[in-house]
Amino acid sequence: MKLSPTTLPIELKKRLLHCYLISGDEPLLVQESLDLLRQSSFDAGFTVREVYDQSQSIDWQEILSASNNLSLFSEKKLIEIRLTSAKPGREGIKSIIELTQRLNEDLMLVISAPKIDKATLASKWCQFFQNEGGFVQIWPLKANELPVWLERRMMAVGLTAEKEAVLMLAHRVEGNLLAASQAIEKLKLYLGEGNVSETDMQKVVSDDSRYDVYKLIDALLIGDIKLGLRILSSLQSESMDAVVVIWALNRELRLLSKLAFSLESGMNTNEVMRSYRIWTSRQNIVSVCLNRHQAKDFHSMIKACTNADNAAKGQTKDDKWQLIRNIIFSLSTYNKAA
Repeated sequence: MKLSPTTLPIELKKRLLHCYLISGDEPLLVQESLDLLRQSSFDAGFTVREVYDQSQSIDWQEILSASNNLSLFSEKKLIEIRLTSAKPGREGIKSIIELTQRLNEDLMLVISAPKIDKATLASKWCQFFQNEGGFVQIWPLKANELPVWLERRMMAVGLTAEKEAVLMLAHRVEGNLLAASQAIEKLKLYLGEGNVSETDMQKVVSDDSRYDVYKLIDALLIGDIKLGLRILSSLQSESMDAVVVIWALNRELRLLSKLAFSLESGMNTNEVMRSYRIWTSRQNIVSVCLNRHQAKDFHSMIKACTNADNAAKGQTKDDKWQLIRNIIFSLSTYNKAA
């Protein structure tokens, strides 16, 4: 069965198939489709989930053994395979075909992969998902489709927007759905629910202020700690909510951790930047930051953001602005092992 990110939730309410293949180069839509499948499978009793990531090398025999490791009293199992290439190789194809033959009421298979070309779509293993399972093919949104997608996305979180406000956001995110989703999260954080005017959108997603959160992030990426601290001081003096600053830091750190992990897994820089749709204008400063840190460094900073967020929300008595300054220092300085 051929599906899309739009039709997948509708079909899942009708029935859960034994296997799904998700293909595409739009990270946000791929991830959300996977999240939806995981939740639906869990609700259906597949409480055991085993994940195998090709970026960390896949042992196909181990996966086949896991598919056999089912007993009369065992829980239902979901096997999830993340392919970094749409061509899994001879052993991979053979193993996938064998896995599809073992599927039953207690065993479910979900595979995610980059965009699959026409020749691979005609292969036996891909045809199985199209004919016997679910095949979710994800395409990048066209320019004229983005405003509609943004409107639907905002409506899902209780926001409506004037036409000009939507067009402003579409222009700002430049087709980057991850950035669009984050901008809508920020709108929700600022406004709660209701109508978003052009003025509201301007305040939230533009660079009007002399020193705003976006400029703070850019300063930290290039390692300019003095500028970063000046911007933070300006934001603080302008009564910027610390929660917003922490949110922006946390969002950037989560993206950086994914980029760093991909690089450490063997992907080249151009491939990583393209995969996560990093704007060309920002690739240099992002690379500068990635050259200073490892994935584990970003994970530590994400934990620090959680502590700062707790302080900002009054859950601890720590100095929220000092905790933010600590994160700024960590992100701006060189931590990478030689």
